[in-house]
Amino acid sequence: MLVTPEVGALIGAILVWVFFWSVGTNFSTASGTASYLDIAAPLGIMAVAVALLMIGGEFDLSSGVMTGASGILVGLLVRTFMGEGASLFLAVPVAFIVAGCVGWFNGTLVNRTGLPSFIVTLGTFFMLRGANLVFAKRLSGKVLVDGIDEGSGFEVFRKIFASVHKRPTFGSRDALVLALVSVGAVALSWGLLELSLVRRNGRDARGVLFGTVGLLLTIVGFVMLLRTTGVSANTLWGTVAAIGLIVALVGLARAFFETTNYRGTSSLSSHGRTLAFCVACVAAACAAAFVFDRNEPRVILSWMPHPLRLACALLAAAAGVGLVVRRWGATLRQRTGGPGLRGTVRFVLLALLTGALFVVGTLSFFQLTTEQAMRAIAVVALGAVGLLNLLRLRGKVAATSKGDQLIVGVVAALGLLALAFVARADSSAIRFRTGLFTAMVIMSALLIANTVIESQHVKRTSADLAADRRGRRAVAIGAALASVGLIVRLFFTNVPFRISILWWFLATALATFVLIRTKYGNWIFAVGGNKEAARSIGVPVDRVKVALFVTTALAGCFVGMMTTLRLTTVQASQGIGEEFEYIIAAVVGGNLLTGGYGSAAGASVGAVIMAMSIVGIPYARWNSDGRFIFLGAVLLLAVLVNNYVRRKAQEAR
Repeated sequence: MLVTPEVGALIGAILVWVFFWSVGTNFSTASGTASYLDIAAPLGIMAVAVALLMIGGEFDLSSGVMTGASGILVGLLVRTFMGEGASLFLAVPVAFIVAGCVGWFNGTLVNRTGLPSFIVTLGTFFMLRGANLVFAKRLSGKVLVDGIDEGSGFEVFRKIFASVHKRPTFGSRDALVLALVSVGAVALSWGLLELSLVRRNGRDARGVLFGTVGLLLTIVGFVMLLRTTGVSANTLWGTVAAIGLIVALVGLARAFFETTNYRGTSSLSSHGRTLAFCVACVAAACAAAFVFDRNEPRVILSWMPHPLRLACALLAAAAGVGLVVRRWGATLRQRTGGPGLRGTVRFVLLALLTGALFVVGTLSFFQLTTEQAMRAIAVVALGAVGLLNLLRLRGKVAATSKGDQLIVGVVAALGLLALAFVARADSSAIRFRTGLFTAMVIMSALLIANTVIESQHVKRTSADLAADRRGRRAVAIGAALASVGLIVRLFFTNVPFRISILWWFLATALATFVLIRTKYGNWIFAVGGNKEAARSIGVPVDRVKVALFVTTALAGCFVGMMTTLRLTTVQASQGIGEEFEYIIAAVVGGNLLTGGYGSAAGASVGAVIMAMSIVGIPYARWNSDGRFIFLGAVLLLAVLVNNYVRRKAQEAR
């Protein structure tokens, strides 16, 4: 799964959502979700088209200005054509025809001249930008065109491109959503078991009994949670539901999959320091929530006494010098004839400079960070370090001892559970006291169940086509059911959603189908990977590239229609600079700049990440200009993480 390009983007989207959910009060509400989906829809449509072009090995820097040029063309036709103006039934088709011709021009020029698409589409960008300004000023007397809603056929095309839909809630909505998500989770769990474990010949009766009892306990605990109130009742029935979930999963695995009696030789004593370090990090994270005041806006540097400031500065300097010594010290010593005077001086200066930078960075961090921010950073950072290292240790000791794997896994689950209770006891926000707490408790139960299953069952080490087919099918069904449940929960509210979201979903689904299931999709990957090799096996390279440029231009026209008919006014500068956002969304979604690798679905996820940042930063009451910093950081992190995950996954294969 990690080899697929969209998985890294999906993980990133989840983390970004959790981040803005934690810092923005209304970000996760239906209105907040509608806000970032509304922004993501046009961005996602263009990102999908640009991703297809990038997979084919090309770029289109005119894709952004095309959205404005299409709107300007429609507006001018409606206002000035033949003196009286034209109907939108004429203007809209003409805009699509002109956009297709621009895309054909770009693709043909790239094929005929061999010029980089960067240069060709940059020229098209400036021509379209100039045409927008010249014709808008000459025909309307200003740099915008308005009054589009006065044209004949406006209401028809507004319903197609820019209508707003509001679906009222229905009585059984929450029950339906709960059923879909629950059944989807069961199917997903079953699929993962099929993909991971060896099937037994028959069924284990005790496993069936345990699984049935656990399922009943889970249902009873959950139903009683809905029917009762109060901390004591919630604790009791939440514990029953969590234990039932663990028993159900373990029993299900035992009933259908092979168990093992192999326990191995304990090696936990050799990892005692690592285990102690992880437990200390989790304990420090729990303590940090009570050491720092969540309502104290005072900066950390003024809160720290002078001796502590000096100690932090010295530790930072030592860390910087130590980093240089560890990185380059051994290399200098291994040189023939020694490092020499020049090498020694350069090494000392580099160490001093690095140490000074570490001191400045540390003190600046303490000067810019308040006590309440330091509290959150300490809890999250220390907790994450402790838990992630516990999970790594669990995987490491599993190779030698199943008993050690069980011990470390239970310690990790208990650490996560301790952090959950700290969050509930110390937080004032309802989303932390309920939502976050519940999620962490469920994750703790799943972690214990996973550890018990891995320590007691035989893992698959060879291919099994039937099991792979069943597992993939169950995972797909589970994900689909859960997604449908979330969509039902989201759209059947009293919050309006624009039809552009539907067009975005359809564009993503169509592009994904073309890439994965059609011959044309194989041609796109082949052309982007090596066009000469593709041409030698009969792929119509030139035709494919022209079609991709035309698709990008038509997508720009489509998005231009959505914006124009929504606002009824179009600026001559509309879309300028947005082509870079389309490329960023595609790259964040796992598409390579070099071509031949990528995903349309990943580009859509990248658009969601960018839209969440645009909406989430104002919800967090930060400076809205900070989104540019966020986008740049996300772009760099996405490229680094995608490359790392893909390389590790390919090594594992």
